[in-house]
Amino acid sequence: MKTLTSVLPSVVLCVGLTLPGFAADGPVPGGPFAGEAVVQSIQTHMTAIQQHQDRVTMLEQKIQALENRLDMFKNSYRDPKGFRSASWKRMVGAWRGELKDIRQRIVWHEEQIALLKT
Repeated sequence: MKTLTSVLPSVVLCVGLTLPGFAADGPVPGGPFAGEAVVQSIQTHMTAIQQHQDRVTMLEQKIQALENRLDMFKNSYRDPKGFRSASWKRMVGAWRGELKDIRQRIVWHEEQIALLKT
């Protein structure tokens, strides 16, 4: 009797999980159809591209502003040892790397859209 009570819940659980899968004869209602999924996916990629382009624009403005400040600090008495300009150059380099990564993401999203349209 003790084994029956320990086995019974696992049997009920297994049957309960598999029965709805066998009972569904066709697509499960409420799920997206193939055409709807493609349109949603294209729209998702388009919004991601727009977000990435906004980030690119912001980073390019930051880089330009910092490069202008670097030009003002060249041979300046305000930064005699070059610590500030060196850190700014590292920051610009990091931002350029981030720009490169974001542009690669934009290209990937555009490729995905092209694949979904065909």
